[in-house]
This record gives sequence, structure tokens and C-alpha cells, in this order.
Amino acid sequence: MGNLEIANQFRVTKTIYSSIFTGMFVFLTFVIIIIQGDKAEGGNDLDKIFTIIVPVFGLLSMFIARMIYNRMIGNYSAEADLIRKIMRYRTAKIISWALVEAACLLALIATMFTSNYLYIVVIIFLFGYYLMLKPSKESLIRDLHLSAEESDIILNN
Repeated sequence: MGNLEIANQFRVTKTIYSSIFTGMFVFLTFVIIIIQGDKAEGGNDLDKIFTIIVPVFGLLSMFIARMIYNRMIGNYSAEADLIRKIMRYRTAKIISWALVEAACLLALIATMFTSNYLYIVVIIFLFGYYLMLKPSKESLIRDLHLSAEESDIILNN
């Protein structure tokens, strides 16, 4: 297990994180450009439905993402090698990111269908939460309760 392999594994995790965020941001920009100038219809039945579903789904996705992440991180073998631990960390992160992304996509679709900019507030809130989920060496060490030796290897890469 080389230091280069460990660095590459962590780089892949950061690349996936950045790619998901970039995709969501590009889609948000696209939706805003498309609906620019459209007027929201306050009496729209679809808008009434989305007004309840979007914030509830956003909050639920954040809580479920955190719950699944904690459960997955808690169920790993402490005896596993460092590469496997990093891969477990990445898998747990990807699942939590995907749940937040799903809530963003629902809010973006609601915005697109209703031309109601109110859902963008939910998206901004979800983006803020997503930014808090950014992978870091410190969170890897803290969340996986790595040994001092493993921590040194991670921090020195």
C-alpha cells in the first residue's frame, strides 16, 4: 500500500464531490436561464403540491443522508487496511451526497415546472448543507477513528 495509492484514493473522492456539486450548479444555472421572465402562477395545483413536498423532502434527505453515513461508517472493520477504509468512507460520502443531490433535483424540477423562485431558497440551503459534507482528511480521520499511524499517513499525503 503506497502513499501514492492513498493520495489517489482521496483525490478520487474529492473529484466525485466536485463533479456532483458542479453538475447541480450547472443545472441550477440552466433552470434559472430557462424560466427567466416566466411568471409564477400562485393558484397552480402543482405549485401547491411542491410547496409541501420540496422542503419536506429536502429536510428528510439531509437527516437520512446523515443517518446512513453514520451507520455505514460505524459498520466497518477496524482491522481493514487503510485503502479499504478510505473506500468505505468514499462510499458512505457518495450515498449521502446522492441523497442531497436528489432533493436539489426535485427542487430544480419544481422550479422548472412552476417558475416559482421560492424553491431556489431550498436549493441554496441544500447547497450549503452539501458544502458541509465536503470530504477532508480531518473528517476521514475523525469519522473512521483512525489510529495515530494511519492518521499520520493520511495527513502526510
